Amino acid sequence: MMSARTSAWRRRGLAVVLSAAAVASLAVARAQQAPTAKPAAPAPAGQTPAAPAAAPAAPAVPTLPAPTRAIVPVAASSVAAKPDQWVGEYVAMTGVVEASLGKLAFTVDQDRTKASPDVLVLASRMSDPVAPNTYVTVIGLLMKYDPADVAAKSKVHAQDLGADAAKYKGKPVILATSVVNDRMLDLARFIPPPMTPEEEGLQKAMRGVPAASGELRKGADASNAELAVKNVATLAAAFAETEAFMKKRGKVDAVKWAADARANVLLVEKSAKAGAWDDAKKAAAAVGSACGTCHTPYRERLEDGSFRFKSGG
Repeated sequence: MMSARTSAWRRRGLAVVLSAAAVASLAVARAQQAPTAKPAAPAPAGQTPAAPAAAPAAPAVPTLPAPTRAIVPVAASSVAAKPDQWVGEYVAMTGVVEASLGKLAFTVDQDRTKASPDVLVLASRMSDPVAPNTYVTVIGLLMKYDPADVAAKSKVHAQDLGADAAKYKGKPVILATSVVNDRMLDLARFIPPPMTPEEEGLQKAMRGVPAASGELRKGADASNAELAVKNVATLAAAFAETEAFMKKRGKVDAVKWAADARANVLLVEKSAKAGAWDDAKKAAAAVGSACGTCHTPYRERLEDGSFRFKSGG
């Protein structure tokens, strides 16, 4: 009869697998996505088209091939004993951390007895190290270990195992996109770098801009002076903050965009109070477009979906 402890572990393991599989699917999907460049506008007659600008560097994310079928939960003992049936596919393997081979490499076996064969795991990144003798669920691409094959599949997973490389050659290895520990934390998750105090200040100022800008334009379009001037102070302060931030970083174009946006905000206020609604509408529209103009070169979306200032713009 199955013990209560074993039954509890299996139920917990299934929950871990299902949760982690969702995380892994998102990670794989992000790895396959790439921004589509907009076609360049044709050069005026008589002029030589400018060379296309170099694409910005993308964050280091797992660059594995997309899964061809659903991720299957498997035990470490099954992978170690008969890996061929899953080679080339994505698996969610549960087991116990046997040993750490480096910052991004470790082995997993079936239980804490150390009697079962182990399975090599190579992660693309780790926010924290795995703890020996703790349960984990590893999700990723299963293959037979060969340094050249690993590097060909994904350079971010390629690890120098030193003397251990010969030991694992030809044996199963999982190129992990998720490593979920017994506290339900994905140790391979992306963690954004910390923001500077100035970046935090800019982000705080920018949070109120979309709603305030929308109301500004709505008030101008409706010839509603009260609504049009309601958020003038908020917007003017936000653009002043942006102007100072960009000036310190030598972004001359962004400084001008922020200054122009602030001037247009004040123009909306002036025009609304004077009843010059055509001028108010034009200025309000310019405020809205200024955000997109600046975001294109100077804002980037990170792997976790958050946005940050892009200094290389």
